[in-house]
Order: sequence, then C-alpha cells, then structure tokens
Amino acid sequence: MKLDSLVQELKNRPTRPRIGLALAGGAARGLAHIGVLQVLEEVKLPVDLIVGTSAGAIVGSLWASGMSAQKMHRIARATEWWFLAKPVVFGTGLLHSHGIESWLDRIFPVDKFADLPIQFIATATDFRTGELVVLDTGDVTHAVRISCTVPGVYQAVEYQGRALVDGGLVQNLPAQVARAFGAEILIAVDLHSDVLEHETPQTVLVSLIHSANILQRQQELAQLRLVDLVVQPKVGEFSAVSFKSVDQFVERGRVAAQAKLEELTSLLGKVVGGN
Repeated sequence: MKLDSLVQELKNRPTRPRIGLALAGGAARGLAHIGVLQVLEEVKLPVDLIVGTSAGAIVGSLWASGMSAQKMHRIARATEWWFLAKPVVFGTGLLHSHGIESWLDRIFPVDKFADLPIQFIATATDFRTGELVVLDTGDVTHAVRISCTVPGVYQAVEYQGRALVDGGLVQNLPAQVARAFGAEILIAVDLHSDVLEHETPQTVLVSLIHSANILQRQQELAQLRLVDLVVQPKVGEFSAVSFKSVDQFVERGRVAAQAKLEELTSLLGKVVGGN
C-alpha cells in the first residue's frame, strides 16, 4: 500500500497504536524540526504525543497547540532573536530566560497543557540533583522556557522548590519519556548526527564544547535504541546560534524527513498488516 492509503487506514480504525514524536534539543538547529513537521503534515500522519527538549520543546509545543509548521516557519523568519539575551547580575547563568517565555506568550494560542489538542510533554533537569523532570501540567510557555534554560548561559528557574534547567543535560533526545507516556510507534528527530565531525577543537572554548557534545552524543545514541524511525537533518555545518539561517535549517529538515518516507511506509505497513 502507498503511504497515503496506510495513513488513511490507520485513521479509519477505531483503535490504533499511539504515534509519538521525540524532538531533540539543539538551539538554532532546532529550526530543522519545522521542516520535518511540514513533511508530516503533508502526509497527514496522525500524531498523538509529542515530547520535546529545549528547542524541540518550543517547536513541539507550538505544533501540539495546533499551529501549522508553515506558520512556525513564517514566525521564525520574522523573529528578531535578541530576546534570547536578557542579562542578569548574579545567579547560575549570565542571562535570564524570561525573554523566551515572553516571546512564547505573544505567539502561543493556548495557555495550559490541558488545552493542547495533542498531548505534549517538556523535559527539564533538576540542577541540584541531576534528575530528569517531566513537565506536563500548568502553564505551557513557562514549562518550555524551563526546558530551554541552558545552564551556564541562563540562570536556573525556581519551580516547585527545585532549580530547573535545560532537559538536554540528561535526555536531549527524549525517547524514554515518550515511551513511558505510551508512544507505541515512536519517531525521533535527532539534530546531532553530524555535529561532531564539523567541530574542530583548536581552542580551549571549542574543546570544552566538543567534549560536552561527545558526552551528550553518547546519551543520545542510547535513546535512539528506543526509536522506531529516526530523522537526522544534516545541520552540523551550521552554528548552534545561527538563528538567521531559518530557511536553510527548515530545508534540511524537509530533506531528511522526505528521505525517510519509504521507511515510514514500511513501518506503517507492518502495523496495518499485523492488525
């Protein structure tokens, strides 16, 4: 069967496997998620659950709210990204992440997790204990801000008695969380498949970043073993702060997703044929 027929077959069933997305963190590289979601919209894949970390939390929450990937693309192109750099005087970071939440509040169509048409979960890290923290209740934009609070760059956010930072410290590709919340077919978008090969650690700063990326990559590879299909946009040649390269990131996401449509067809064919 063709992909469109398989998708329609799934939609017509009174019961079907829960389809989940796990969207990785990656700062500006997270703009590639938009291109992936554009392709999923075009094939009309029904998605029941989205789990996002950091940049994946921003894009995932907006899509879960009902915003189209095309509209996200337009917003990203029109956005001036200086709101990401609000300074603080003291604390655990150089900047304050409140600007992220203020920006999201301006564009977000709903307020609470309970109002989202698609179930969405953001991940964070307890900066005192190193524990993974799941955020899926209350205010969506506040949760997404927390998930984007990169430690050392941003001051930790106090939330329910905990100091929380970016979920990427412990689960940058949140496949385990998606499985725990019932994803039976899990598609992941991995933003770091070619990052290490594009880094040349010739200075102290780049060496430190490269070392951190090696550790994070090991964590991501473990998460990928839990995934049914992985989309890997080739974005490593772009800096993680290249927020002006919106069109390039989105196109890389589209290309990577389109390259996986045959594999998606095979995966859904096994589901339909086995039930």
